[in-house]
Amino acid sequence: MKRILTLILSLLPLAHAAGGGYATPAEFGYPALSLEPAQHLIPAPEREWSIPGQPPLRATLQGIKGKWGNDAIIILRPPSGRDRSVPAYALSDEDLQTVNDWLKKNNFEEFETYREGISLVRVHSVIPVGKEYHVNLILTDGSRLSLRTNAQPANREYALKQPVSAFQVTDSTLETLRLHSTRKPENKPELPIATTVDEAVLYAATHDTGIAVFYLNRRGGAIDQTFRHYLANKPELVARWAQHFVFLMAYCDEHGMYPAECHDGAFTLSLTHGFLGSHAVNLCNTSSELTHIRLAWLNNTHSLNYVLHMHNQRSGNPYQQKFTTGTQSGVTMVDSMLKLRDDAFHLFGH
Repeated sequence: MKRILTLILSLLPLAHAAGGGYATPAEFGYPALSLEPAQHLIPAPEREWSIPGQPPLRATLQGIKGKWGNDAIIILRPPSGRDRSVPAYALSDEDLQTVNDWLKKNNFEEFETYREGISLVRVHSVIPVGKEYHVNLILTDGSRLSLRTNAQPANREYALKQPVSAFQVTDSTLETLRLHSTRKPENKPELPIATTVDEAVLYAATHDTGIAVFYLNRRGGAIDQTFRHYLANKPELVARWAQHFVFLMAYCDEHGMYPAECHDGAFTLSLTHGFLGSHAVNLCNTSSELTHIRLAWLNNTHSLNYVLHMHNQRSGNPYQQKFTTGTQSGVTMVDSMLKLRDDAFHLFGH
């Protein structure tokens, strides 16, 4: 009896691999997904701060709001956990030196534009897209900001005539962005892969990322093998993906149908995210669109389909506090994947 039970347990992974559903990180050689909140900034040590007219405050520096200078607001967190806001001009020279040391430790640098002036930021990623850079920044309050900039030098007169949707950066900042865009990953990058929609949503919320759902057809099929080949040969692209998305890898069963969990997951995500662009139609608008999902419309064996869900992405001018949530979908053919082009998956064109 014990031998029979052992045999059954040994066959379970094979049965899972042959069936449909969401993949596990182990299937792609990655570790289990960590759901610990992302730490975009190196924490500062706890210390005593001098505030005029008040007793010394023991607290930890959490971040800075506004442009660095006398009018900036310093966020301090005492052991009670209730943040305190203190203007920079009220701090002692020793306190200000602590803030400057923290900025240097976190690699903050000047980000200069012709229209918006200079801000302190840490460059998180730079992705060339056509004639622009899509830039992801860490601000001094720990939040992330996505924006678009010029990828070629621009003088002040030309820059001020351009639409405000894209930031026109100076030559010094442009060189900084160029260096970031060509930086190679130091270690083998790992994709964050979730096994359920709830896990993906939780990761996205705690890491300020989007959710990318890839429909890989059958396990071991042409799309699956070609996609894995693509990942193995594009470490730079994998590193970029890992910074911006958590992934759900969906497989259909031997009959070419995606299981209920994949359909329910697509429906759940379509309810929680709007759509970008007038060409896209919300999947939950009509019964015919729901039927479209239920009939496994993503089981074409000659193409890979993916759907991107942008989760509360902050974009544009940081002082306008603009947030966007939306969805985009796309299809990549096997032939184009095998060519190993950097732009085979347009995940960063939004």
